[in-house]
Amino acid sequence: MKIVIAPQGFKGGISGLEAARAIARGVLKAAPDAETVLLPVADGGDGTLHALVDATGGEIFTSTVTGPINQQVEAQWGVMGDGRTAVIEMARASGLAMVPPRRRNPKVTTTLGTGQLLKEASERG
Repeated sequence: MKIVIAPQGFKGGISGLEAARAIARGVLKAAPDAETVLLPVADGGDGTLHALVDATGGEIFTSTVTGPINQQVEAQWGVMGDGRTAVIEMARASGLAMVPPRRRNPKVTTTLGTGQLLKEASERG
């Protein structure tokens, strides 16, 4: 029996891949002869980067960019397995979770870091 395991991550918790691995462990305990296929999914928000890059055998990179309140942050981005398609997850560089509630003011926060990731991906080809 082949079982496709395709969970999304849990916000503030485990990633889609971590969830898929945990589910697979449970499936294999109950059905040791089962073949499991791990295929984490995402809805375009958190977890999309890893879901796309991992599913295609791509590569993840880390860059230092300007965060939403002008702090330096380490943000991940990736290239899919085709070697040509970049994946930028805006939340990694400019996400709301990076801004304390009292500092959430769109007049002073920035998405510069997302632009820096786009520039770096473009420069890498």
